[in-house]
Amino acid sequence: MKIIKSLCLATTMAAVMAVSAGLAFPIVQDEETAKPKPAETTTAADDQFVPVDNMHHFMEYICEPSYKALKEIMLKEPEDRRGWKAFKNHALVLAETSALVASRGPKDDEEQSKQWHQISLDVHQTATALYKAAGNFEEATRQYGLMIANCNKCHTVFAESKHQLKK
Repeated sequence: MKIIKSLCLATTMAAVMAVSAGLAFPIVQDEETAKPKPAETTTAADDQFVPVDNMHHFMEYICEPSYKALKEIMLKEPEDRRGWKAFKNHALVLAETSALVASRGPKDDEEQSKQWHQISLDVHQTATALYKAAGNFEEATRQYGLMIANCNKCHTVFAESKHQLKK
């Protein structure tokens, strides 16, 4: 009798703990209510992707750390896989962010907008070529110089020649 009482108490305690923990016992459902309901979906529109902060902060917090790291790396050829991996990391950040920069140009002046997009494309193409030059220090050095020149062209045209980068 004592064993039965203990088993009943243990079963009751397990059930109480399961319910209080949010575990549910299976409920018999008919076929219609057992079908999963379709999840609500939302469609992302381009106008929902808006910049979080201004261009200066974007450049300072996203681009500048990779530019500074690459500037240091480009002083001498990376010696091993680890060095080239660091190179590729920073080159990829700059290549990918250059695509984001293209979407953040002037909207109210058509001529400036075209110029912004062209310079952004030039930066993107040279940054992409820089990334792809990993392992070839001579080509990486050439593409790095071209990318910096394109960055500086944008800074000349759109930032009153401030923030010029040094190779």
